[in-house]
Amino acid sequence: MNDEASTDTDCYCGSLPDLAVVPMGSDGLDERVFASFERLVEHGGDQWWLYVSNCHRCSQDWMIASDERIYDNHYLRRITPSVRQAAVENGRWPDEFMTYEQVLRIGRTMSTPWTFLDRRSPGLVWTAEDLRREKPDISFAEIAYLLGIPEPDAVRLLQKPTFMDRFRAWLSRH
Repeated sequence: MNDEASTDTDCYCGSLPDLAVVPMGSDGLDERVFASFERLVEHGGDQWWLYVSNCHRCSQDWMIASDERIYDNHYLRRITPSVRQAAVENGRWPDEFMTYEQVLRIGRTMSTPWTFLDRRSPGLVWTAEDLRREKPDISFAEIAYLLGIPEPDAVRLLQKPTFMDRFRAWLSRH
């Protein structure tokens, strides 16, 4: 991806591939890319990560999935005006980002997962639970792969803490 400076009349759309990864934070690339974007519609509901935006400088439409739990990335898919219209006016969305598993799979393919110091980080637990809710038969190995963690840690994420686990956690804080 070309990261040339953008002027007030330019946008980054021309420098982005059809499927782009824009990291959150750090060098501010996400702020520069999204400076020319207007959010048109959010999918909402179970697909809280998904929305459509339009660049008000070049009129390019984008379907965007934001993952702030595991990879801290925005995934942008260039879409046509007819796809935008179907999402905005009729609630018909392309399948590509419709499950969080799909979003994480793209993240795993296009970037590197963070290393979580807390092996039961709420973001990991919530994401593992969401993956299990979306696909009840998903394996621990697959969850581990998508989250970028060892399989035994994925097993622990979905185990309910016992009284002793909660007591040990309380002791460690006091």
